[in-house]
Amino acid sequence: MRPQIKVNAALGGSAVTTLQLTTDCKGYSYATLIAYSSTSGGIAGTTTLLEESDDNSTYSTVSTGVTLSTVTSATTVAKVIWNVDLRGRKRYLRPTFTLAATQNPVLTCILYNASKDAPVTAALANATNIVNI
Repeated sequence: MRPQIKVNAALGGSAVTTLQLTTDCKGYSYATLIAYSSTSGGIAGTTTLLEESDDNSTYSTVSTGVTLSTVTSATTVAKVIWNVDLRGRKRYLRPTFTLAATQNPVLTCILYNASKDAPVTAALANATNIVNI
C-alpha cells in the first residue's frame, strides 16, 4: 500500500548555482513543487524550469516557470510554486532552479492523491510566483 503523501526534497549548499529534483510520480494524481532560495527575493536573473519524462532520461519542457527580476520578498517566502495535475502527464517531473549567483536553494516535491483547492494567487500561497499546470 503506497502512502497518501510522498515528499521528495533536494538541498543545495552555499556554492550551488543549479539545483534539480527528479521525482517519480507513479501512482499519484497531484504534485506541488516548491522552490526556495536563501536570498531575500532571489537574485535577479534566477530562472526556473519544469520538465517531464516517461523514462527519466529524455525530458520535455512543461513550464519555463519564471525569471526572478527583482529582490522583493522575504527568505521565508517560496520563490516559485508549481501545482501540477498529474493525470495524463508523464511519469517523472524535474524542476530546475538555476541561480544567477550562489545561494542556498531548496526544491521540494509533495505528491498526493486527494483533490484540493490550490491557492489561485501567489499572495494566497505566501509565494513570490505560482504556476498552475
